[in-house]
Order: sequence, then structure tokens, then C-alpha cells
Amino acid sequence: MALVKLALRNLARNKRRTAITFVALVAGVGAMVAIKGFMNGQRRQILENQQRGNLGALQVHRKGYVANVLASPLTLDFADSPALRATLAAVPAVVAVSPRIEFGAQLSTPDRRPPPDDGSDLPEADRGQSSFLLFTAIDPATERVVTPKRWEWVSWARGQMPRAASDAQVVLNDDFAKGIAVPLWAAGEAVPPIEQQLAVLAPDRDGSLNGVNVVMAGTLASATPNDRRVGLMPLATAQALLRMEGRVTEYGLAVAEGADLAEVKRLVEAAVGADFEVHTWEERLPFVRDIVDTQDFVFGIVSGIFLFVVLLGVVNAMLMSVLERVREIGTMLAVGMRRRQVVQLFIAEGVVLGLVGGALGALVGFAWVSWMNARGLSIPAPGAKVPSLLRPSVDAAFLARATLQATAGAALASLWPAWRASRLRPVEALAHT
Repeated sequence: MALVKLALRNLARNKRRTAITFVALVAGVGAMVAIKGFMNGQRRQILENQQRGNLGALQVHRKGYVANVLASPLTLDFADSPALRATLAAVPAVVAVSPRIEFGAQLSTPDRRPPPDDGSDLPEADRGQSSFLLFTAIDPATERVVTPKRWEWVSWARGQMPRAASDAQVVLNDDFAKGIAVPLWAAGEAVPPIEQQLAVLAPDRDGSLNGVNVVMAGTLASATPNDRRVGLMPLATAQALLRMEGRVTEYGLAVAEGADLAEVKRLVEAAVGADFEVHTWEERLPFVRDIVDTQDFVFGIVSGIFLFVVLLGVVNAMLMSVLERVREIGTMLAVGMRRRQVVQLFIAEGVVLGLVGGALGALVGFAWVSWMNARGLSIPAPGAKVPSLLRPSVDAAFLARATLQATAGAALASLWPAWRASRLRPVEALAHT
């Protein structure tokens, strides 16, 4: 405590220099906390879009489905039984279970006008187009709980989601729909005749080609950096198209907020048995983990630069203090103070400066993050066109770590000036002018 009191007194001797160093520490640590809060908010935005907008927290498939997803996943289907749904819903922290089928299909648009009466061919610009895309068949009633953001993304674009699993409607990616000029059917309007509807052709489970006529009820805005050739189809309509009545290829699971996803996955695996495999959304989308890892790497570099620049100021302040107090240091050494005590004194000054400045900087950064969290920032996720509300956040552990880093860094920055002070010879120091 005597060293701390002496350190505080010495820091107060040159108030201007101490204030400048102190402000630099507060600004540096505050900026670190603010940047971390922003990155945490962006990470949460990306993860929430993928989990609550595309896949759900967990997916259940037949064994080997994910390994063969590019081959023939329709052959790895299973019965959509009430008993299996009940088994999954009974797992602790599982909030909802939604059946799905993923399949590739060809979408053909109608001709823009009838053929000429003289029997000649339509001009190329007036002919319908055919495109390949990936459909996800969903039950709107259960899917809305598992991936509620899909409904938000439709509201950002055009139209609406199908309301029943048997509706002969589809929802397409907005960019894709505009690219092939797909007409939008509005709810309440009369359904157009078959020749003016969209045709979806797809091989069924046995490889035989089948088709169904549908209308486009809505479009999905691009909210995640995924392929634009995607669409949604009501589950019963897709089952009829694929001749898979009562069967699905996966279940999407919603998990309670804050639940340990790895633990819930383990419980689901135990519940469904060895014939099924369970994956988290992160395992299905490894590129998202790469994005998060890249963010952590960039933050490490940026925070290191901030801390290095701030600590250069601490080194400069401590060296100036040594130069100003040469005679004082010589007097202390002459009256019996040991050299290690001189080192401890200057390190104590650095620790006090780092601790107080780091703690205040962490509080300033936390105040900014809290304010922005309450307000929200409307920023689209990388590769997305839909603005998402980004809410920065930091936890208490990071605030404590930032304060500790500032304190430890200031102590280390004080080592060189402290060592210089301890190496002074009393006779020469007392003769210093």
C-alpha cells in the first residue's frame, strides 16, 4: 500500500502528462470494447440469419444423408410419423420440430403471350424460360417456429408465404424471380389457367419425372450469402410431386434460447437411435465458422495495434518521469532504497495508470455498446440485401480481460523505464542538473 500511495503521488506531480496518457488508455481500451461489441453483434446477426432463417438449430436425417446430399438424397427418406415427432419434441430444450424435403427441380415459366394465329413460332423474347433450382418443401405451420426469419424476408420482398401445406404455391428468391420474370400471384386473386401457371418438373424417389403446376405467392429477399437459385414449396404439394406421401428427408429443430447446442444434439442422437444422424447448423454450414474465425483473427490484430500504440505512450510517460526525477532517485538510493524497490515503484505507477485507465476505458466502451444495443444498427449481413438489426454486445468476462490487458501492458511498458531508473548510480544522480 505504501508503494501504491507513493505511485499515486508521483503520477499527480505532472498532471498534464498523466492526463494525456490516461486519456490515451481510456480511448484505446474503449475502442477495443466498442469494436468487440460491434463484431459480436455482427456475429450474432450472421448466426441468427442462418439458424432462424435457413436451417434451424439442429437437423435430423437418415444415416448417410449429408454424405450423399449431392447424389440421391430422396432415397434416404423416412416416414414422417407422429411418434417420431413426439420423441424429438420430448427432448429437453427442443421447442419445435418441422418436417422438410430438399430436392432439385426444373422451373418453367409460361409464354408471355399466346402463339401467333398463323402457326409461326413465338419470338425468343416472348417464350417461357426453364431454370434449375433447389427447393425446400416445408409445412408452414411448424416451419414458422423453426425458421421465423423466412417470413420476415418475404415481407421485405413481395407477396406472402403459403398458409397450408397443400397449397399449390411456391416462394422463390427475389433476385432469381426477377431474373426470369416470374409473374406474382396475389392472394385473393383468381388462380390463372394452367397454361399461365408455373410448371415444376422433378424426378421422384424412383427417378421417374413428374410435374405440378403452381403459382408464385411471394419472394424471399436475400438475407444470407447463399445461392440465389432456391425456393420454398408447401410440403404436401412437394410430396405429391415426388410421390413421397407421408415421407420426408429431414426434420428441422428449434432449440430454446441459450441452450447448449452440443448437449441438445447428444440428447437428440440418443433419442432417435443409430438409424439417424443429427447435425448442428454450424456443421452443415462450415463457411460460417470460417467467417467467425476470420473476424476473431482480424480483431486480434486490430486490438493488438490499439494496445501497442497506447502502451508506447505509457513508455514515453515513464521515461520522461525518470529523466525528471534523476536527483530524487539518486537520493532514494543513497538513503538505502534497494534497486528492486525502485523498479517496483515505477512498475506500480504503470499498474495504477493501466488499471484506472483500463477500467474507465472498459466502462466507456461498455456504455457505448449498451446504448447501441438498445438502439440497434440497421446493417445487412455480408452478402445480404436485407438490412438486419445489429445489436452490439460484450460480456463481463471480456470487460475484465480488457482491463487486465491494459494493466498488464502498462506494467510491462514500465519495465524499461523502471530498469533505467534502478541502474542510476547515486553519486552521478545527485550531481545531475
